[in-house]
Amino acid sequence: MFYNDHYRAISRYVARRVPANSFDSVVAATFVVAWRKFTTVPNPSLAWLYRIASFEVAREWGLLGRHPQTAELNDLDLIDTAPLEEVLDVSKAFSQLSDSDAELLRLVYWENLSRSEIAEVLGLSVNAVNVRYHRALERASGALNRMDSVARADQSTNPNPKEKP
Repeated sequence: MFYNDHYRAISRYVARRVPANSFDSVVAATFVVAWRKFTTVPNPSLAWLYRIASFEVAREWGLLGRHPQTAELNDLDLIDTAPLEEVLDVSKAFSQLSDSDAELLRLVYWENLSRSEIAEVLGLSVNAVNVRYHRALERASGALNRMDSVARADQSTNPNPKEKP
């Protein structure tokens, strides 16, 4: 029951964070760890599973010997509901954020977790999550504004992008 209730959410979480060839092993490892610890945790929850998955994702990147350089765009809901240009802008803005800022915003907007669930996933207080969220949002907004300023400057120097200056 627990597995069936949360498999889809954990699968989407993992798919957004690891290469496709690592997906199955990371999801499996997450549920193996959860199964081993299930009886020792007072209230196993989805947030608890996300925390386990976050450790498994980090372990996988360690095994691969590198860290992701860009956000993966394998969230079909995001791509299907927003124009591609906006999705690419958000992806580029995310690549300018620290790993912790980007992860916090992913947990809020992609995973739709509450602040208390995010606090559990990240091992922080709810107050710390709120402060970090507002700071991360400001940095993301700043990254998007800088990109918009560059795009406007490019457009003003070359109003017809098909013509070379």
